Amino acid sequence: MGKSAAWLSGVSILIAALMITGCSTGTNPGEEVSDFTSIIDNDGADPWILQTEAFFYYTKTTGNNLTLWRAENLSHVAAGEKKVIWEMPAEFESIWAPELHYLDDRWVMYFAANRPSETHRMYALVNHQKDPYMGEWQLEEIKGMDDKFAIDGTVLEINDKRYFLWSGWEGYENVAQNLYVAEMVSPTEVIGEKRLISEPEYEWEMRQTPLINEAPQVIIKDETVNLVYSASGSWDNDYALGLMTLDVADDPLERANWQKEPEPIFQQTNTVYGPGHNGFAKSKDGSEDWLIYHAARWDHSGWDRSIRLQKFGWDQEDKVLLEAPLDEWHVQALPKAEPNRLRLTASRALLEGDLALVEDEAALSKKVVQGFESTTDKIIFTPQIEESDEFLVIAYVKTTDYLSLNDPIQVKIETKQASHVVDVYPSEYYQPLQVRMKLPKGPQEITLSSEIGVDTLSIDRLEIVKFQ
Repeated sequence: MGKSAAWLSGVSILIAALMITGCSTGTNPGEEVSDFTSIIDNDGADPWILQTEAFFYYTKTTGNNLTLWRAENLSHVAAGEKKVIWEMPAEFESIWAPELHYLDDRWVMYFAANRPSETHRMYALVNHQKDPYMGEWQLEEIKGMDDKFAIDGTVLEINDKRYFLWSGWEGYENVAQNLYVAEMVSPTEVIGEKRLISEPEYEWEMRQTPLINEAPQVIIKDETVNLVYSASGSWDNDYALGLMTLDVADDPLERANWQKEPEPIFQQTNTVYGPGHNGFAKSKDGSEDWLIYHAARWDHSGWDRSIRLQKFGWDQEDKVLLEAPLDEWHVQALPKAEPNRLRLTASRALLEGDLALVEDEAALSKKVVQGFESTTDKIIFTPQIEESDEFLVIAYVKTTDYLSLNDPIQVKIETKQASHVVDVYPSEYYQPLQVRMKLPKGPQEITLSSEIGVDTLSIDRLEIVKFQ
């Protein structure tokens, strides 16, 4: 839940013996596709989605403010309409893991924050407007909680009662984070003593110290409450998701009523590291379930992470059933009822300057354009637009230059009508650079170039989708 500079591991790339000088020939109008790759936000952690009839609302840890994004399509949320609803005042040092809820005719944004020389506590912002992008947000403490470390608060509603779940310390020493629950009497007040429902106990939960159980998230399937949580250190590859279940008729305050799985349900692979701190969402038509989570941007990248989206299912006992985290080149069908995309590969684009075609097995198209050590090096995509509208233009770009951690490389994405400059963060994955653009009907030229000139930039493809 912070930032840490780290060395990047080497990325093996086979460089083809083809250098491009001047301008290549040919155009590529693009291919219509109904799939996408899992990374939807190139920088962030602790993602959360709230779905309403009109929008998907998205938030994440930004560190020094509380920000919302909203879009009509789940896969578009990271590029949605943005609103900073609260700037952190000087009395606080950092903000972690915000969650937006709509409870008792009010919007409530739960988050953890700390004051200088203090540990984190749970707070809430409250807004009584129908539109959370309107009106004023009021800061409130969550009454009834003790004065011990507390983060990652969320809400469980069953049997006409509401409960607050969070990760916290038993005492005042940073030995272990456990999961606690307390009954709520309002969106900003709990009653009774906090009740312990989980603590790190299995080997996979105890691979770093201090010991960690955190980020409880609940989703109910028929008569089963699924509580998915994160365990082991968020700063390392072993971060993973665990599962606890509860019959909806049982009392969630009683630890004995919770059944805890002994093995993780979602963990690192050979290509995806530290997957955890998830949220849940449904597809636009309500027929599919989706997991949103963060993962490391490279092997042992610590707290430098990106946000991913992956569909999941259910087993015969109504428990969350997750496949392994998808590789960056593994496509999955778009959430139901979302518009198709136009996909253009970099290897078929027009090139200006000294650029190389490079074979990269980690890329979706397997052949990418690399270089951009001069600002005159350009790649030009030539899509055919069928109807004038606002579009989401997504360039999949990678740099493995760790020196850009605190000073990101900037890429210019431009048309004849508009120009945008987007930050590229170091990663061993192709990250989506997303801008919204109005494109007229007919053949277009969308140009990408480096703002200052670097030699570590690789471009895989461009995708264009009607923004909603």
